[in-house]
Amino acid sequence: MPELPEVETVSKGLKLKIVGKKISKYQQFRKNLRWPIPTYIKEIIEGTVVKSIGRRGKFLLINLDVDYTIIIHLGMSGRLLIYNSFDKDRKPSIENEMGIFIHTIVKLGKHDHIKFDFDDGSQMVFNDVRRFGAIDLIRSEKLVFHKWLSKLGPEPLSNNFSPQVLQKKIENKKCSIKVAILDQGIVSGVGNIYACEALWEAKISPFKICSKLTDRDCYSLVRELRNVLKKAIDSGGSSLKDFKATGGELGYFQNLFSVYSREKLKCKRKSCKGKIKRQVQSGRSTFFCINCQS
Repeated sequence: MPELPEVETVSKGLKLKIVGKKISKYQQFRKNLRWPIPTYIKEIIEGTVVKSIGRRGKFLLINLDVDYTIIIHLGMSGRLLIYNSFDKDRKPSIENEMGIFIHTIVKLGKHDHIKFDFDDGSQMVFNDVRRFGAIDLIRSEKLVFHKWLSKLGPEPLSNNFSPQVLQKKIENKKCSIKVAILDQGIVSGVGNIYACEALWEAKISPFKICSKLTDRDCYSLVRELRNVLKKAIDSGGSSLKDFKATGGELGYFQNLFSVYSREKLKCKRKSCKGKIKRQVQSGRSTFFCINCQS
């Protein structure tokens, strides 16, 4: 599932390619994704202009000039792809502009469920193989009260997230710290990959009970969460299985993993002679060094 860096990468791509454009046509080719798609989206957004793009946790926010916001969750395999205008005399082409790849659309595939047409002839397609993604529309002034967003914790890269905030949120938790930081109500946007990476960087066992974390642990974990997320954003996210950015290009942070998906390999920490172990934790694979994460 795309995590904060992947969603941020998509957000940046959309800012470059659709802000300021008018939505001339909206089409959906099924009634539901993970949840039913509201039937009123078409009548409200056609003719509106994309004012800005935002992100909250793992949710994309497309803000329109009529004070409505489109909320999109990519789910496990969702992708938003930007296409040039159709030219029947040309084969599909790729153009590299500021790191964004633009494809000439030929035809929609069976996993293309929603299409936005813009006034300049370009298109945005929501492709979702597994259909765990979601889309909704809400008045912008009511955005913070939306059921998907209202209970989200602070953004890990914002000033609202600090060692003190983390410690306050977990001090009475009886679960492990790995499970805690995957809780979107404690900190938003962090998923399995970056939780594993940050805990390794902070030298904290993913199985350590929250109440046992020291002030120093919380300081280290917040610092490393920020560092890992920033590096991943700079790398365009991690492309594992389904994730691609707005032009279909892959992220490459998976080439920089220190612990995730490195089972039985030697720990990358120079001073450590341990090996990486994989263990199922709350239904998810946890990767950690058996030697240096205490």
